[in-house]
Amino acid sequence: MSKSPGVSYLNRSDRQATTENHSERAAISTICNEVARDMQEMLQSMFDGIDDSFFELANNARTNNEQNRFFEAMREIRIKRKGIESSFNQELTTLFSSNKVLKQKLEHSKNPNTGFESLSLVQNEDLEQEVAITSMASKARSNFQGPLLQFHARIGKLYGASKLSEISPPLDPQDICESFSRASSDLEVEIKERLIIYKQFDRYVMSNLEHIYENANKSLIRLGIMPNFKTPGIRQKHGPRSETAPKPMTSGNETKEQGLNEAPQDIFPHLQSLLANIKSTSKKYDSNSASYEQGYQPTHIIHTNDLVSMLTDIQKAPAQTNAPTGHAKVIDIRSALKSELHTNSNQTNKTPTFTQIDDDLINLVSMLFEFILDDYNLAPPIQVLISRLQIPILKVVIKDNTFFGSNRHPARKLLNSLARAGIGWSESPDKGRDPLYQKIHQTVHKILDEFDGDITLFDKLNEDFSLFINKENRKAKIVEQRTKEVEVGRIRSKQAQKKVDDILSSRILGARHPIPQIVIDTLKNGWSRVMFLACLRDDQEHQWTHTIKIAEDLIWCLQPLGEHKDRQKWITIVPKLLKDLKSGLDEVSYKRSELDSTLTTIKTELTTSFKNSSFEDLNTTTVGRKISSTSKKQFHTEKTAVQKQLDTKDDTLEKYLARVDKLKNGTWLEFLLLNGNKFRCKLSTNIKEADCYIFVNRMGLKTIEKSRKELAEDLRKNQAVILEQGLMIDRAMNALMSSLRQKANA
Repeated sequence: MSKSPGVSYLNRSDRQATTENHSERAAISTICNEVARDMQEMLQSMFDGIDDSFFELANNARTNNEQNRFFEAMREIRIKRKGIESSFNQELTTLFSSNKVLKQKLEHSKNPNTGFESLSLVQNEDLEQEVAITSMASKARSNFQGPLLQFHARIGKLYGASKLSEISPPLDPQDICESFSRASSDLEVEIKERLIIYKQFDRYVMSNLEHIYENANKSLIRLGIMPNFKTPGIRQKHGPRSETAPKPMTSGNETKEQGLNEAPQDIFPHLQSLLANIKSTSKKYDSNSASYEQGYQPTHIIHTNDLVSMLTDIQKAPAQTNAPTGHAKVIDIRSALKSELHTNSNQTNKTPTFTQIDDDLINLVSMLFEFILDDYNLAPPIQVLISRLQIPILKVVIKDNTFFGSNRHPARKLLNSLARAGIGWSESPDKGRDPLYQKIHQTVHKILDEFDGDITLFDKLNEDFSLFINKENRKAKIVEQRTKEVEVGRIRSKQAQKKVDDILSSRILGARHPIPQIVIDTLKNGWSRVMFLACLRDDQEHQWTHTIKIAEDLIWCLQPLGEHKDRQKWITIVPKLLKDLKSGLDEVSYKRSELDSTLTTIKTELTTSFKNSSFEDLNTTTVGRKISSTSKKQFHTEKTAVQKQLDTKDDTLEKYLARVDKLKNGTWLEFLLLNGNKFRCKLSTNIKEADCYIFVNRMGLKTIEKSRKELAEDLRKNQAVILEQGLMIDRAMNALMSSLRQKANA
């Protein structure tokens, strides 16, 4: 019987070999199906994320063409989504085929020019795709090198390879990226949209490959394949520390920690591994470092139950604050515990030390609260309150360390709720009477007074706090809606009045012959009201256009008429013109007692102008026009100089204007006043046609109004700061992971 390439069976009967081949094929099929199922779930989340991204991009597009392009891309993806999912599933299945695994290395060896050097041979768009794919694959291979190496070793054993170099194992990040590229190749989208799709694939699939590799490794271990195999740098739960650095941290927000927001994960072992790597190079976080340096000083081991009991006593102590500033400070738990030991024990000559797990938890919670208290998005008084929860949170994680990996954890949900509510709180001298501050204060002290290890207390308090916030938000939303309506109405009225004034001024200044003062007064003080109302009303009956035409006709009828057809036109339109004037001025109640005499005077002016029009000496008018033209030219030149100065200044504002353009309604900002005081407010509405940004406080009342350039200037001068509104603990966890990785790699 022929044997599979690369597989060696020694001293086995053909029947035994056939049976084992069947068993191996069944195992491969099982692994393949599990991987395909998990990948399919990630892919579905990715497509939902792509849909949201393109909708958001289309909603914020500056031009119709750009908006249509994003909507077309979104439609194209929706239509071909099922096909892409099916093709990607087939590609994954192919990666597990024997021909692919056992022959792929030979094929690669025949094509040495597959690296970055060969990218110059392809078109620009293909080059961008190749760079994106290579970047995703390299980052994933670097991030997940431990579980990936374990999987490759075990899968090689399953396929019967004597050396790992003999095969090309399935699920290599490069193969996964190329599989998705082939599966989505039928999408008819431009390169910009395709790169957005790749970015989402990186976020939802490539950044979460560790989950795929770990599950695959567990399945292979259950099948008895290399169950005791471990790689350097991978620390098992509660196991010995690793002597090598963990995976390097990626830049930006595109890290696998984004997965924390989507599904609960047990990341505590990974955090322990990072801490272990730090301890291997320095004793900074080692609770036994003092005894290490000072010789064999006796120690007192504090067991977990004793630690929790001592923490409960410390929990009742007054908050530690930085006296000069009133800002919160992280509690030094070891010093507090040592002090507690001196107070309640005779073992004063012994150094307190903890179990490895408790020691790691103390370090992690302390670091986590350092990041929380460095978070500028929280006002200092709110930080002081939240800082008091450091000890209760330590007690929580001692009982249940899934706090670190699940944003559904009751304690984590409550902390996020408190921070989210506090983002709009502005400090005031009378903060003690502020309902929100009182509620946060009450919630924190409820935990300090009553938390005895029962985590359901956090659920109850979060529910109670959410009811309070929802009630406050409903009130604020009603007030904000009224504020918005008032401001929109005010700005619309202001715009309408400016529009009316500009039109009347341009028509009066553009006249060839001086206009009688009585007519100017009537147009500016009376007819402007008629035009203003017409501008605000719906234009279904073209009233706005009609009111402009009446003003233009009145001015035209007062100009010299040199031709016979103009005189005929004058005779035709004047009777209706006077009638329309009277009707409109009556509607706005303009000088009711004097309206008839005013219209009689206007009629007289019209008649006089008509009689004298053929004898009018136009020389004066011509000179006046020249003067007017010269004056306008000078004015235009002066305005251009000012504009040039503004344009020079605008160059330095460009990046800040871009930030302003990305602001969404609901974004919170903190403004710094000239007197040094600060206040926080939320962008309620952006009236683009009026270049007006309206901000309200958390009660929904208007606090400030800014133009686009004014807001950009405030950002440039640091007189305005955009506040982050994401989940506070999630931000702190991302910062914590990044810091640990950097220290471990240092």
